[in-house]
Amino acid sequence: MNFKNTLEKMLAAARIAAGAHWNVVSDYLEKEFAEAKKEAEAIALEVAAGTKTPEQAKIELQSVKDSLEDVRLALTVEAKAAAQEAINAALEVLRSAVNSAAKVAIL
Repeated sequence: MNFKNTLEKMLAAARIAAGAHWNVVSDYLEKEFAEAKKEAEAIALEVAAGTKTPEQAKIELQSVKDSLEDVRLALTVEAKAAAQEAINAALEVLRSAVNSAAKVAIL
């Protein structure tokens, strides 16, 4: 067994395994960021028009910030799942390389 390209194969397997999570995360982030932008823009325009005080805007913008913090917490779980799948895929490649080189299942 050629261990020279095992690292590359491990990284490729990990990238593929984690990749599906990026699709989920990117759609979710795009939606949440668009909503935060829309809310923040509306608040800024109200302040500029004089229909909202800066103090009111600060309170409302804190709510936008808190919402994005909730997004961060939700993505922490997704990131852990992605990392676990990536590690499992890389370990499978390593297991295969070791067992092939040893000509017996030792890992």
